Amino acid sequence: MVKNINNSQYELVIVGAGVVGMGAAIAAQKQGVKKILIVERHQACTGASIRNFGFITITGLRQKIMQERSLRSREIWLDIIKKAKITINHRGLYLIAQHKESIPVLEEYLKIDPRSTVRLLSKKEMESHHPLFKKNKNFGGLHSTDEVRIEPRLAVPAVAKYLESTGIDFLWKEEVLDFTDKQIVTQKRKIQFKKLIMAPGNHLKGLGRNVFEKRKIQSSKLHMLRVMPEKKFKLPGGIMADLTLMRYPGYENLPSKKKLDKVIQKTCRAELDNGIHVIVVQGKDGSLIIGDSHQYTHDTHYPFEKEKIDTLILNKFEQILPIGKYNVVERWVGEYPSGKNDYLDHWLDKNICIANVTTGIGMSTGFAFAEDVINKLY
Repeated sequence: MVKNINNSQYELVIVGAGVVGMGAAIAAQKQGVKKILIVERHQACTGASIRNFGFITITGLRQKIMQERSLRSREIWLDIIKKAKITINHRGLYLIAQHKESIPVLEEYLKIDPRSTVRLLSKKEMESHHPLFKKNKNFGGLHSTDEVRIEPRLAVPAVAKYLESTGIDFLWKEEVLDFTDKQIVTQKRKIQFKKLIMAPGNHLKGLGRNVFEKRKIQSSKLHMLRVMPEKKFKLPGGIMADLTLMRYPGYENLPSKKKLDKVIQKTCRAELDNGIHVIVVQGKDGSLIIGDSHQYTHDTHYPFEKEKIDTLILNKFEQILPIGKYNVVERWVGEYPSGKNDYLDHWLDKNICIANVTTGIGMSTGFAFAEDVINKLY
């Protein structure tokens, strides 16, 4: 509980307890900022930061600032993982080439990715990494050792608990209704600040609504599933496949991709129409988190979910990882803000900023983005 909050002036108030909000607090604390308050309208983080794969992705991101932020975020995550005693479920990524036309795309990608930790595997090499890769149809693929997977629904609360232990204040279950250049106003109180960051995630209809509308930022809805295999096994890393090459920005301008596009448009029309590309990661209990699809709106998503989208995702998953029988144990809807640009840092003045990752890489790059915002603020 926060004591004497009504009589306090905070050096920094942050609205939103997701990855960007807590990332800003981490960065500000490193800068020597003493009095920090994070205000969250829910009883805990319930939005995009806990509804994702928990996969800190580097491979396939746009070169320069996006990939640089993913690598920096990974450093921050690894530090916090140790301090907050968060479990790493697995490391690395395998991008499985299901079409022979994917191989030239991956070869071209390796020429622009400066890391020495990513390489192309032949079909034989791929099969040597895991028995499941002998059962699927593949022409080889990409292997990176950089990626890290944690369970977001456990990791994000653990980060909050750790930050509280370092002296950062949290105010839960209070929504910020308004603000001036000196104070925020919740339904219960007014709180003074010197500097303010609003990190609303996918809450696009509250504070900052005019900015989001002007920038034409949409809400993206994702279908996500958790399945439990009947036969236990351990994944060697996160799994992606050819449909990822259609969505991740690091592959979009490669010369060979035009030929791959034509093939996938013929073989995966329904998946493309629903924004599906399959990612598979594993939890500590052996369950697999599978997704996802993409639907966009400037308004509010309707609450009705189509079973055919889940069926398309699971059918593609079975092609990529033929694990035999499994049970679907959870389904949920993911979310994130989506804009023309990858990031939004909108400065109302030199002391107030609205900060949002406006593409689906908040878990992967949000900490570093927040650090950059704090560096501008101080």
